[in-house]
Amino acid sequence: MNQTLQDDPLLARPTYVRYHVLAWVCSLSMLTYIDRVCFKQVEQPIRAELGISEQEFAWAFAAFGLAYALFEVPSGWLGDLFGPRKVLIRIVLWWSFFTALTGLVWQFSLDLAPLPVTLNGLVLLVAIRFLFGAGEAGAYPNIARAMRNWFPYNRRGMAQGLLWMFGRWGGAIAPALILMLSSAFGWRGAFWAFGIVGALWVIAFAAYFRDTPDEHRGVNEAERQLIHEGGAGAKAAVPPLSWATMLSSRTLWCLCLMYFCSNAGWCFFITWDKKYYEVVLGLTDTPLAIASGAPLFFGGIACLVGGVLTDKLVRVLGRRWGRTLQGIVSYFLGGTFFLLALSTADPWLAVPCLCIASFLKDFAMAASWSTCIDIGHRYSGTVAGFMNMVGNLGTFVSPPIVAHLAKHGQWELALVYSASMFFVASLGWVFINPKRVVVYLPEDRRRLGL
Repeated sequence: MNQTLQDDPLLARPTYVRYHVLAWVCSLSMLTYIDRVCFKQVEQPIRAELGISEQEFAWAFAAFGLAYALFEVPSGWLGDLFGPRKVLIRIVLWWSFFTALTGLVWQFSLDLAPLPVTLNGLVLLVAIRFLFGAGEAGAYPNIARAMRNWFPYNRRGMAQGLLWMFGRWGGAIAPALILMLSSAFGWRGAFWAFGIVGALWVIAFAAYFRDTPDEHRGVNEAERQLIHEGGAGAKAAVPPLSWATMLSSRTLWCLCLMYFCSNAGWCFFITWDKKYYEVVLGLTDTPLAIASGAPLFFGGIACLVGGVLTDKLVRVLGRRWGRTLQGIVSYFLGGTFFLLALSTADPWLAVPCLCIASFLKDFAMAASWSTCIDIGHRYSGTVAGFMNMVGNLGTFVSPPIVAHLAKHGQWELALVYSASMFFVASLGWVFINPKRVVVYLPEDRRRLGL
């Protein structure tokens, strides 16, 4: 038992459990976007059955964004407190239940007099989508917390890149999946199927996943040392989280502003892009399904490439500009390609411009979430939850804004709005300092050498 790594060559080679863990969270990321994006694909049959307008349907999109934002910090904090495994199991069970429940919404009207309230299919749909968002909230902050435990600092960008690539690819294949399932079982049956898949995933995940390398029987001492020496997972005295220090940090608020604008501009691709392709570009059937998934597909590639690049840039430029320069350039160019899409109604030109805009936004995703881990240290789940909370308020406000502009035939202004959000996000990156841990009091930072 006291044999050293040098004495035993088998122990000297690290096991690869960390990559198995990465595969699990990548599959989870894919599930989140399949369940999220499939909703926009069945907008028309849902509206037809419930008798609601586009403007009313926009509130179902917004309800998800609001709930997702409100419950991000509590879910991220719970992951820091109890470990991500328990919280992720709860999250997936919850959202799978309400995904399936979406398929049970029906058209009705119930007057609740003397209260000035009418309960109907729209209200029920909005309530279910709100609860779905509340359940899904915290998934990515808890994944970020898990990645801090399982990956050394110099590989976190790659891990985050793969994570978001699979998320985007989940969104990219969602149109084809929902088309296939709804053709076979109807749109209701498609939601039930997605709910069942999520429940089955939880069973397998709970059996394999553990919060830290020290808790997993498959990790050998060499892999454990590799992870710990990289600044992840090591057991040490942890100072308490200082909310006052965290909430007074300029870096945190600029990160949140950046992510708010990022989501406000990008949520076009998970809400109204399909309608834009139909109304403005005249796409139908298979070309429409391909165009609807293409931005997310290419965005997934960008997540991986951007994740690898941010790790390399950190080694060359240091943590400050290795993270932020990538974000500054990516969002500025992304906004530019949004505007270029306005110059033509030819789908062979407009769709590629929008794909490039999505690609460039996602090129900075790994840098965004790696920055959360950098500045959050042992409380990266809470920091990531806070950033995602503020960011998803952008997902809440944007769908009704775009729907209002589109209602008056101003699709051009909708794209200008998205481009403007990207330009502000680019500016926000200038004031972010990933080198500064924001969750401890100054004396605790000094004691930890941060």
